[in-house]
Amino acid sequence: MAIEIKATNGATSPPAALMQAVADRKERPKPWVDADAFPWRDEEFSARYVRRANYQTLYGMQETGDEVDAICSLLQCAPKASVLDLCAGNGRHAIAMALRGRRATGIDVGPGAVQLARETAKNLGLMIDFRLLDVKRISFEDAYDGAYLTCGGFSDFSPSDAAEILAIVGRALVPGGRFVFEYADAEAASRADERSWQFVTDDHSMFTDGPHLQLDERVFDADSSADVFRHFVVPSDGHVREFSRCRQYYKEDAVRAMVVAAHLEPIGSSAGSAPGLKRFAAKRP
Repeated sequence: MAIEIKATNGATSPPAALMQAVADRKERPKPWVDADAFPWRDEEFSARYVRRANYQTLYGMQETGDEVDAICSLLQCAPKASVLDLCAGNGRHAIAMALRGRRATGIDVGPGAVQLARETAKNLGLMIDFRLLDVKRISFEDAYDGAYLTCGGFSDFSPSDAAEILAIVGRALVPGGRFVFEYADAEAASRADERSWQFVTDDHSMFTDGPHLQLDERVFDADSSADVFRHFVVPSDGHVREFSRCRQYYKEDAVRAMVVAAHLEPIGSSAGSAPGLKRFAAKRP
């Protein structure tokens, strides 16, 4: 009989149960049902993310500068324009924006990431408004000349949440303001499942402190065109911890329809910041 393990993002179970579940499991996890996103709001998880970050990549990185230049071109935002960075993470894009004369606001749900972004901006003498906020559940009092969502971040949300984000951003833009976002291209999705074991000796893992055994699993669900990533972590205490997240793939026609449904005007798509990603631009009428 198969042992079912639900996505719990940090809950523990005995290692023997994990091994049995991996061997016997028949049911495939459903994206956005059995799994959703990493626990970014959790203080300990967020702190590990910060410790794992390479401080030298937070600013001055050529790739980030080139990416931000491309975003600025699509946003058509002049110097001193107000721009909104959604899911800003450690702040590297907002910092690059500020270094190019834009007035940047960055929001993220991770307390450690927001604190790191604030400290980095302060050390650079930059006035950037980094806020600890959930983009899915806020209403902006300010109006922005442009907004962007990088690193394929649009695909980190379920289709229903992504549609809501488009509507929220549309309301946050000034008339004529543009939104540039990246998503995982359905044409580039791998249909093959993947599973691998590794022994992690680095104490800067996102999942736990200290050495641990880790099973990484990627399952593609063709019906929903989405991946489920699951990481089963076995630290020295012998208790298994499971972390999971999803990635949604989109076809350009579907993205265009979502943009129109949010009362935004599609501008078009271009190559994203990494293989398999596409960048889409839209504007508020």
